[in-house]
Amino acid sequence: MDNPAREEAAQRKRIEKTAKRQLIVIWSIFLVCFTGVAVHIYMLQTAEAEEHLRARSERQSAGSMTLGAGGESELDGHRGYIYDRNGFELAISVETPSVFVHPRKIVDKGKAAVELSKALEMDLGAVRQVLDKDVSFAWLVRKTTPEKGAAVKALNIHGVGTKRESKRYYPGQELAGQIIGFAGIDNVGLEGLEATYDKNLRGSVLKVHGTRDARNHMILMTDAPRLNDLEGSSLVLTLDQYIQKVAETALERVSKKFSAKSPVAVVLDPHTGEVLAMANWPRFNPNRYRDYDKDAMRNRAVLDAYEPGSMMKLITYASAVDRARVRPNDPVSQDHGKLKIGKHTISDTHAIPNMTAELVVSESSNIGAYHLAQKLGKEGFYNYLKSFGFGRKTGIGLHGESAGILWNYTKWAEVMFANIAFGHGISVSPIQLATAVGAIANGGKMMRPWLIREIRDVDGDIIEQGSPQEIAKVIEDKSAQTVMRAMERVVAEGTGMRAWVKGYRVGGKTGTAQKIDPKTRTYGHEYMANFVGIAPIDDPNVVVVVMVDAPRPQHSGGFVAAPVFAEIVSQILPYRGVYPKSVDDGIADPFDKEAYRAAARRAADAPPIVAPHRPESCPQTVTVPDFAGMTAYHALQFAKANCLGANILHAGYVTAQWPPSGSTVSAHTRVELTMANYYK
Repeated sequence: MDNPAREEAAQRKRIEKTAKRQLIVIWSIFLVCFTGVAVHIYMLQTAEAEEHLRARSERQSAGSMTLGAGGESELDGHRGYIYDRNGFELAISVETPSVFVHPRKIVDKGKAAVELSKALEMDLGAVRQVLDKDVSFAWLVRKTTPEKGAAVKALNIHGVGTKRESKRYYPGQELAGQIIGFAGIDNVGLEGLEATYDKNLRGSVLKVHGTRDARNHMILMTDAPRLNDLEGSSLVLTLDQYIQKVAETALERVSKKFSAKSPVAVVLDPHTGEVLAMANWPRFNPNRYRDYDKDAMRNRAVLDAYEPGSMMKLITYASAVDRARVRPNDPVSQDHGKLKIGKHTISDTHAIPNMTAELVVSESSNIGAYHLAQKLGKEGFYNYLKSFGFGRKTGIGLHGESAGILWNYTKWAEVMFANIAFGHGISVSPIQLATAVGAIANGGKMMRPWLIREIRDVDGDIIEQGSPQEIAKVIEDKSAQTVMRAMERVVAEGTGMRAWVKGYRVGGKTGTAQKIDPKTRTYGHEYMANFVGIAPIDDPNVVVVVMVDAPRPQHSGGFVAAPVFAEIVSQILPYRGVYPKSVDDGIADPFDKEAYRAAARRAADAPPIVAPHRPESCPQTVTVPDFAGMTAYHALQFAKANCLGANILHAGYVTAQWPPSGSTVSAHTRVELTMANYYK
C-alpha cells in the first residue's frame, strides 16, 4: 500500500515541477518578446522623430540641428521671408553647404590642402592656415555653393565634412536694397529692415536632450518639437516692387544725366500713409554686402536730412492761409526784388509784377515767403512747422531715423526767421517732407508713414497688422484745397513746368537749396535740386518727393528734379488704376492747358500771369522734350523753359514735331511744331 502511495506522490511532484518549468519558460519567452517589442517601438519612435525633424527641415529649407558632443543639441528655426505688398519675394532663406574640418584627424594636410583649395577655388595658403590649427573643429568656408560642397564631399577626406546651413538670399538683387538691408553670416540682421525686425525674422533656437548610440546617432530623450514653433515670422511690406523699380530707374537716369551724387525718391499714399517706394541711388545689392562701404547701405530717405529750399514755401503758404486767413490774390510786397534785414540782403531771382500770395508759391519768391511768415509771427510759424512734423521723427519704425533740425523760435534772429520761411536754416528728411505734403493732399489730415503691412507666422496667419493712423489735423480742408491750387499753378506756368504729365492734372513745388560745405561750415558751390508733387491734384493718389544731391552743370529743382517726378508719375498712375483723361470721357480736354490755366486763375481770382522766364543759364546742348498734345500757348512756354524756340504751324494741339523728342540739339534751337484741331 505504501509503495503505490509514494509512487503517486512522486509522480504528482514531477508533474508540478514540469509545469513550473514550462510556466517559467513561457513567462521568459513573453518577457523577452515584450522587451523586444518595447525596445523596437522606442527605437522606431525616436528614429521617426529624428526623421520627422530631418524631413521637416529639408522640406522647409529650414535651419539646422547642431549636434553637441554630449547629450544636448540645438535646433534652429529658419529666418522668415520679406515680401512686397503683392507677395513678391524680397528676402528668402535657402540652404547651402558649409565646409568644416577636424584638423587633428587629417593625416596628410599638404595633400588635403591642395585638393580642397581646388575644389573650393580658395587660396592654398588660406586653406593650409586653417588645417594647421591645433583645434578639434574649424570652419573652412561658410555657406558656399552646392557645386563646391559636392566637390568637397567627393574628395572623401577623413576629417573634412559639410553641413547644411540657412543662407539669406535677395531675389530682387539691388531692388530696395537699402530698405531691406541684410543679414550676416550667422543670419543676424545687420542693416535695414533685417536689423530693425531681427527678433521677428530670426526665429528660435531649441535645445534638444538625448543620447547617442554606438554609431554616434542622436537618440531623442524627449518628444520631437514642432518646427513651426521655431520658425521666424515673415514681413509683408507696403512697398510695391513695380513702383520701387520705376523710382530707382528714374533716379539712375537723372544721376547719370547730371552726374549727381545720391538722389532719393519717396512715393507715398497720402490717404493711408503707406510708403509705396523709397528709392536710393546708387543701388545696393545685399547679396554682395561685403563689396560695399557703409555709405552705400544708407537709406537716405529716412536717415539723412537736407535743407528743403523753396519746397518749404508750400508749408509757409499753407500756414498763412490757415492761420492768418491769407487769400490767394492778396497782394504781397516784393520790395523791388531785394530786402535788407540787418547786415543781410534777401533777394529774388526775377521781378514779379503785382505779386500775390499764390504767386509767392508759383513764382517762388523768397521775399514773399518771408512776408507771409511774418503774418503768423515767429511763435505761430514755429507751431505750424512742428504740427507738420518737422523737428521730430515720423515714427516710420526704422532704426536711425533722422528728426531733422528745427531750432526753437526763441533762438531765431530775424534773418533766420526769413531763411526758414523759404527753406534754409531748417533741415528735413525726404520721408518727413512726403508726410507733410501728404497732409495737404489729404485735406489737412497727416498720416503716420509706415512700411510693415503684416507680420505673419510660418502658417501664414497674421500676428500683427499695420493700419492707417492719423497723427494730426494740421490745416483745414479748405486751406489744403487753396494750397493745391497754387501747386497746380506751379506746374502749369511757374517754376515746375517740367513736372507736367500728359493726361493728368498735377501740382507741386520746386526747391533749390545751396549745400553747406562740411569743411568751411558755410554755403559752398553744390546744390540740392528738389521737387515735391501731388498727382492727380484734383483727386490725390500719390505724393512724390525727389531730392537730387549735387547735380551739374544744371542744379535747379525745376530743371533737374521736376522731370523725375513726371517720369515716375506717368508710369505708376496707370498701374494704380488712375488713367489719363481724354476727350472720349466727356470732360474738358485735359490737353488744353490754356483753358486749364484760365480755370485755375478764375478759381483763385488771380491776376493775369506773367510768362515764365528762361532759366538763369542754359547748357550748350539740350534734350528735346515731347510737345505732343500741347496748345500753342503752352508749347511756346514749354520750349522757352527748356532753352528752345518754337515755330508753330497751323492751330489747335501739337500732333507732330521736328526734331523728335529725345533728340540732342544746341540750346535755342527752334523746334517745328505742327498743330491740328484734334489730339490722337
